[in-house]
Amino acid sequence: MTQTDQLAQSLRTRHVVMIALGGVIGAGFFIGCSAALSMGGPAVIVSYVLAGLLVWLVNGMMRDLASQTPGRASFLGQIRHALGDRFGFVAGWTYWLTWVTVIGVEAIAVTSMLTPYIPVPYAVLELLVLGVMTAINLLSVKGYGEFEYWFSAIKVAAIVLFIGIGIWAFGAHSIPVQENLFAHGGVMPHGLMALLAVIPTVLFSMGGSEIATVAAVESDNTEVNIARATRTIPLRIGGFYLVTISMILCLVPWSDIVPGQSPFLLVMNRFHVPFAGLAMGIVILVAALSSLNSGIYVTSRILFELAEQGDAPAVFLAVEPKTQLPRRALLASVGSAILVAVTAVLSPGVIFAVLVSLTGGFMLFNNALLVLGRLKLMPQKAVGAYVALALIALAIVAMMIQAETRSQIEMGTFAIVVILLAERFLPRGTKIQNNTP
Repeated sequence: MTQTDQLAQSLRTRHVVMIALGGVIGAGFFIGCSAALSMGGPAVIVSYVLAGLLVWLVNGMMRDLASQTPGRASFLGQIRHALGDRFGFVAGWTYWLTWVTVIGVEAIAVTSMLTPYIPVPYAVLELLVLGVMTAINLLSVKGYGEFEYWFSAIKVAAIVLFIGIGIWAFGAHSIPVQENLFAHGGVMPHGLMALLAVIPTVLFSMGGSEIATVAAVESDNTEVNIARATRTIPLRIGGFYLVTISMILCLVPWSDIVPGQSPFLLVMNRFHVPFAGLAMGIVILVAALSSLNSGIYVTSRILFELAEQGDAPAVFLAVEPKTQLPRRALLASVGSAILVAVTAVLSPGVIFAVLVSLTGGFMLFNNALLVLGRLKLMPQKAVGAYVALALIALAIVAMMIQAETRSQIEMGTFAIVVILLAERFLPRGTKIQNNTP
């Protein structure tokens, strides 16, 4: 029996699908899209189409690789099988660092939302939030799956309800759609470069569907569940994103959208939807808790998988017999996330800012590795892979154009080089399982 076989296999297809769906609908969708809309104007829908196309293609790469990778393997195992241990090492650690940072950021966000209502010191409340979400993950993997299922269901229901409100608004009010789209500076008010510049923002808000491949390892049928999740989720996400963004642009002038404020709430307030502020606040809180929940789960499994391959200390291989959870890996990941949150207070402009800025480059890098792995193992029907690489290159160019995101590529590249050197020169542990024949 391998170490991976000691993990529970209690997640079901409905869990895996909703985990993947919830991973790409976070607080960044409900609030973060405001920055893209205000910068790109009505033509920003093109940026969403391109980003959605990349998400769809990369999910297709994961589905194809799942059929070629032996055993129960996450996307990290797919990269390792296709490209070798070195790239598996780099992909694993960059992904772990990305999600540890996300946990820290989401913990700060949730605490900030709860502070006005819970009269305890900020630091205590933040530890309570992390403690509760950690306890949920320590109960059982099925417990995590159930919480994430309902978190995701609430987010999906909110989007469906918003679409319903939009349809009602079109029928009950005289909406100046043409004026909203064309009378406030035109369809492309800030030019073509603005559309390129917002692609990274849009792409990052859609990230997270790869969590399904990690969760599928603890499901009853890994390969089948990966195939189902990756085949259906991108189409649903494309529908949610494209429909809702198009609806917002038609219902209100893009120039009224304020970066950092939810355009969903703007639309509902404009049409006097009762309790809109309270409802949107709950949805955003649920979205942040969902990201926090998934972050704790995925970092623990990635750290466990790294230890299994000798890329992390063997102490993280311990699996609790009763719960079948990698408890030490989970607690270590949460502890690291607490350190990230601490840097937001002690060094917000240096350490914390660097950690946050690394996530963009890391995500593009891992997407590129998945595509390259697909090309190596399955060179046939490679058009989609080349299109995906072209879109990744376009996103990198877009980030290099902007001064505020150029540093993300530069620091991300430097960090990847450092991790590569660590793989080359640091002592390695014993590999427990080798997925490569």
